[in-house]
Amino acid sequence: MNASRLQIALAAAAALAAGVVGTWLMFKKYEREPEAAPPVVSLEKMGHLVSVKLNYADVIEFSQPRAVDIPWSQREVRLGGTKVLFVARGDCTVATDLRQARYADVDPQRRTLTVVLPQPAPLQARIIHAPREQGGSFFYAITEHGLQPFIPSAGSRTRAMNTVLAAAQRKVGQACSEGAVIASARNNAESVLGATLAATGWTPAFRWR
Repeated sequence: MNASRLQIALAAAAALAAGVVGTWLMFKKYEREPEAAPPVVSLEKMGHLVSVKLNYADVIEFSQPRAVDIPWSQREVRLGGTKVLFVARGDCTVATDLRQARYADVDPQRRTLTVVLPQPAPLQARIIHAPREQGGSFFYAITEHGLQPFIPSAGSRTRAMNTVLAAAQRKVGQACSEGAVIASARNNAESVLGATLAATGWTPAFRWR
């Protein structure tokens, strides 16, 4: 009887010791492995975060001069040129490349962190080539002056039109890169990412590089 009681006591002591050791190991594990920040990969998978879309409209005037060279000399005769009036309509998007995002200043206890992001940049800038009645760009007028009407040249007219189209494309990109537009893109991106991280229990700050 005494032997049975001794065995029960030893078994109880062993179980208690195992419980104490298990609890100690559990706490040591938490000490060694503090709660990590949300994985950056979750942001990377979002790719480009579009935070601004800008509609663009402008009237562009351009004159394409035309001249012919005088044989055996370095002089030329000006024949006039082609004048183009183009109504440009387009749009562009500004986005932040989240594939370059990283975390800094992570504090697991306070659940705060800093998200380091690249500056937003134009992602797509385009001239709309839809029909005029559907909001597309169009040539309002194409006129020829000087001797050009008497010596017409399809090539001169085509060069003038292509030059205007290229200028309009550049202007859309420039409008999308203005400081106020980039600042708006940053603010909108912070609102979206802040809400996303707050939903996981983290309070983020943002740093733009």
